[in-house]
Amino acid sequence: MNKLVPVQMLDVMAKAMPFLRERFRTHQAYGEADLAEILGGRLAAAAFAEAGWLESTLFLNRGDHFEARALPVEAQIAPAFALCVGDFDGNGNEDLFLSQNFFAVTSETPRYDGGRGLWLRGDGNGGFGAIAGQESGVRIYGEQRGAALSDYDGDGRVDLVVTQNGAETKLYHNTGAKPGLRVRLAGPPGNPLGIGASMRLKLGQRLGSAREIHAGSGYWSQDSAVQVLAGPESATELWIRWPGGHITTTALPAVVTEVAIDPSGRIISIH
Repeated sequence: MNKLVPVQMLDVMAKAMPFLRERFRTHQAYGEADLAEILGGRLAAAAFAEAGWLESTLFLNRGDHFEARALPVEAQIAPAFALCVGDFDGNGNEDLFLSQNFFAVTSETPRYDGGRGLWLRGDGNGGFGAIAGQESGVRIYGEQRGAALSDYDGDGRVDLVVTQNGAETKLYHNTGAKPGLRVRLAGPPGNPLGIGASMRLKLGQRLGSAREIHAGSGYWSQDSAVQVLAGPESATELWIRWPGGHITTTALPAVVTEVAIDPSGRIISIH
């Protein structure tokens, strides 16, 4: 028999609707009642809303519409806070990192502690697969919150920092990725870091993934303005769309680990 019934127990519901204590003297009576029996005449005046999609979801921009793709099941077992986008392994495809968990729940609700911090490896076509903590090295059992990406030691690999609520901040040094090109923008006065610029490597006859510089990159966080771009082959050019819309294309030397580019597309420093 199909019945519409509340998920919460009588004790919880009665805190918000004290009249339920008068209608139901026992938990059994409450448990056997449907919503119409519980609310009585109040049901007609109640607003109705329905949630049909609860998954943590990626929306791919297809030009004229957004395509929704639910993230893998490992991303659904705990709430996600920070979301970082970077090339974790240096193969030219963008990957994702999610900080997870939430402990500040009500007494009748188990805390959401099933996440350890999750890297999702991108396939370059909008698909993502979970990377086990045994492979990624990221295993955080607390309440993870803000997270950010930065090549803090300048080795051309994307490193990760994750903060926690009531516990230590974790810094993960990336030792396994293929090193990429460090790109530093020398923006105009008022925007010296080039915030809002988007950049891509030219790899052979194709352009690699687009990376945008943000002033804020998620939950109380900001990724480094120095971007690490990589690919399966050596890049020949760097394409940049600057804030305001103008585009520059800069030829890259054959052997280079870091460049700084000005708004004209000129290389002003190189390593």
